Amino acid sequence: MPAKNSSVVIVARFLKANHYNETLTAFLAEAGLTEDEVTLNADDWTIEKILEEKKQYDVSLAYEKKGDDGDAGWSSPAPSKAVEPENFPAASNILCVSGFSGDGEGAVFVTAADRSWNHLLPHPPFEWRTAYENPHGSPILSMSSLEGKYIFSTSMSGQLMLHARSGQLIDSVRDHLKYAVQVVSGYAQHGRWIVATAGWDQKVHIYAPEHDLLENFQPSGNNLRDEPIIPGLLRDPIHTVLTPTVPESMALVQHPDTHDLYLITSRRDSTFLYYYHITTTSSESSSSRSSETTYSVQESGRQNLAPHSNAWVAFTPSCLAPCPTDPTLLAIATSHLPHMKLLIVRLLFPTGSYSSSNSSASELLSQTQAGQARAALAIQDREDAAIKLHVNTMAPQTPYSTPQVVWRPGGKGVFVNADDGVIRGLDTQTGKVVATLRGHEVGSKVRTLWAGYEDDGSPNDNKKEILVSGGFDKRVFFWTVEDQS
Repeated sequence: MPAKNSSVVIVARFLKANHYNETLTAFLAEAGLTEDEVTLNADDWTIEKILEEKKQYDVSLAYEKKGDDGDAGWSSPAPSKAVEPENFPAASNILCVSGFSGDGEGAVFVTAADRSWNHLLPHPPFEWRTAYENPHGSPILSMSSLEGKYIFSTSMSGQLMLHARSGQLIDSVRDHLKYAVQVVSGYAQHGRWIVATAGWDQKVHIYAPEHDLLENFQPSGNNLRDEPIIPGLLRDPIHTVLTPTVPESMALVQHPDTHDLYLITSRRDSTFLYYYHITTTSSESSSSRSSETTYSVQESGRQNLAPHSNAWVAFTPSCLAPCPTDPTLLAIATSHLPHMKLLIVRLLFPTGSYSSSNSSASELLSQTQAGQARAALAIQDREDAAIKLHVNTMAPQTPYSTPQVVWRPGGKGVFVNADDGVIRGLDTQTGKVVATLRGHEVGSKVRTLWAGYEDDGSPNDNKKEILVSGGFDKRVFFWTVEDQS
């Protein structure tokens, strides 16, 4: 039936909203519709809205920073062929995809709104292995793996759980009152684990699990409903950051020279990155047991991602992704409307003492207003120089979108999600959209992405890239490199 064709109805609504009455009458007759079947919405496009949108787009171009067209960084071949996993029991919206690969024992985990956690193999034919039913008691929103053996996950219930790769529950805590939207994990000095969670209760919790208890532990079985087998391993948070707005994203990054660990966070309605320095205290750093180690967590600096722009072009850094080959390079997907902005930023690790004005102590020594203004301008210039790329991805978004960006595993480009069912690949040197992957239902939200390698036990030199995507069309795709033969 023509009335069910959404594109026909959209065109008819556009003609009606702009008072093209004669054209509308002819169009409706051709489409077999009546004017009563065309109901206007408050957000229907008009010529005036299109012109206003074009004006805003032209203004935003002035703040973009693009690369050199002759310095292409996108490498071929790249994932482009969509493959659906065999026997995958898709029943609800996909919320999170995550994975790891190595030694032929890799895995891809997929969580859905029906509270399930699915385990799939990261090599053709991408078989579905098993589903862990309702491990959190609520939908799982984020996952992070350490060493390929242990998986941290957070959920809408505010819980943080640690599972073995086999699926056995090791420990769990519930320190967030609302959605725990992200978990990240990494290593502090002496190889000690650091885990951070962010929640809608405007808190970031940092944990230092007593992982030495796991050294002689060999998990077996996959019954997630059992009680934790090592209760207390996660312990209480070593530090809690209270944020004035909801934390949006986090990344754990080591300083390239000192190898100190920094937690980098972003907040809603702020264009800053906030740095938190995590160290073991000097008196206890040589301790053989993590239970005897104490930690220091201090806010050490911040970095403005819009140092010279006005408030009306502000955005929120909604997804932070460190480059796999250069962790000091950050890809940032923003909540900018109506299309996602992508930034490629060099991290400016803080030096010296820190003040809330984002200036070091030496830069504030000047007592004159002119000297302080010059110091502030110098900071803005450094922050502006750190932004290597600032471009429009043309990926449509709404205020309810969840921007996502993932690096290709070789560090040669990124993929971003969108609300139109299309995944876009961008060259991080030129800023151009060089790939459009269409497989999800048109107009559906692609909510989550993960990039890695096929893991079938073959040598590393022969491994092929894969991209995994999940969306609100209840489908998961493995994007593979097409054979060149």
